[in-house]
Amino acid sequence: MRHYRAALGALLAVSALAGCGDTKAPPKAAAVNDAPRASAPAAREVAIVIDKKKRVAKTTGTTVAQVLAEAGVKLGRYDLVDPAADQPAERTIKITRLLSKPKTKIVKTTLPVVKKKDAKLPPFTQKVLRKAKPGVTVVKTAFARRGKKKVEIVLARKVKSKPVAQILAVGPQAASSGSVAGLNWAGLAKCESGGNPRSVNPAGYYGLYQFSLSSWASVGGSGKPSDAPAAEQTYRAQLLYKRVGGRWQGQWPNCGRYLFS
Repeated sequence: MRHYRAALGALLAVSALAGCGDTKAPPKAAAVNDAPRASAPAAREVAIVIDKKKRVAKTTGTTVAQVLAEAGVKLGRYDLVDPAADQPAERTIKITRLLSKPKTKIVKTTLPVVKKKDAKLPPFTQKVLRKAKPGVTVVKTAFARRGKKKVEIVLARKVKSKPVAQILAVGPQAASSGSVAGLNWAGLAKCESGGNPRSVNPAGYYGLYQFSLSSWASVGGSGKPSDAPAAEQTYRAQLLYKRVGGRWQGQWPNCGRYLFS
């Protein structure tokens, strides 16, 4: 009986070992390949325009600063670059070399006066139909070298407002004062001023007929007689003759007699 139990125990031990069997080791993990590396960007051509002079550079840079560094282009203190240095580089980079810091100034512009004839106005008179208004432009400038010269160049210009022209209605530029027009006004003018409509006497007399400013204003004149057209001076001299009732002696005491020569 003792031998039976011993044999049975041995048999059970062998069965237990057979049931467990050999266990397989877990397969080794396959070696992990290196992650794919980013390839360097391919070289490309970028045009660099410096003061309108173009050169082409091959570069792998992505920003303007990188492209210029690879091309060996250095920016000066005031130089302008477009696009900006920290922006992505496009196909063209423009550089303007400057010798000074850009400054902004306001420029006012005007238009010529527009004159319209108006037969209803008195001769040699004007009437403002529309007032002038200057235009305003903001201009940015800086100094740059052009050849061997230092010159001021315009970097940018922005129109804030457009100018408006003045419109003047202008009366007839020729007129007759009736019968007095037949007098010898050329003879009077030759005696008074030598026939010079711009003549000025330091004593305060002006033009062909040596008007005083008060006598000129009394017959509708404005400004100085010597600044008016010769035809207007003659017209207003005739008005003055009529205004004083033909008493020319008070106006032209030395030369008035030539009116009747």
